[in-house]
Amino acid sequence: MYLVAGAYLLSIILGNVFVMLFGIGTLQLRDAVNPENIYFSLSFPLGTMWIGLTFSFRDFVQQYWGHRWTWLWMLLASLVTWYFNQAVAIASLVAFIASEGVDWGMFYLLRRRTLRCRLIVSNIFSCPLDSMLFVVIAFGVPWHNEAVWGQTIVKYCFGLLALPLVGVIQRGVGRLDRGTA
Repeated sequence: MYLVAGAYLLSIILGNVFVMLFGIGTLQLRDAVNPENIYFSLSFPLGTMWIGLTFSFRDFVQQYWGHRWTWLWMLLASLVTWYFNQAVAIASLVAFIASEGVDWGMFYLLRRRTLRCRLIVSNIFSCPLDSMLFVVIAFGVPWHNEAVWGQTIVKYCFGLLALPLVGVIQRGVGRLDRGTA
């Protein structure tokens, strides 16, 4: 269970460090023969891939630590972010409280569903909210800026990377609960 909480905290730390070091970047798919032709372009804060994992790892924390401990881990993550950079921490904290609160609530409301379902649905609601708040506050851009929507898309994609871990984590926690680790 500490591995799940550690992965949650590490994903937040890495997300914020990448944002502080690299800011917003753009991924582009260009024509190899004529580089002026851009087929695809997506702008997003470069820590987003880690934050996408954060939402799924937070759901794992809620599943295995419970509601109260989830909020304690969320507070600890906020304090760690504050240590690195207060400006990013303020943007992160505002977005974090709102979006993680929504994620927490959705995850709880879906408690009778499978863990995979709960991860997907809770991320659908919380990721866009987090993106709008964080990017607008951290970078001073309007809510309709391409980086807000780019972050949402990247966050969804990386959040889905946690789905294969569901079975692994459930088996690992099950062994720990039975004392056979």
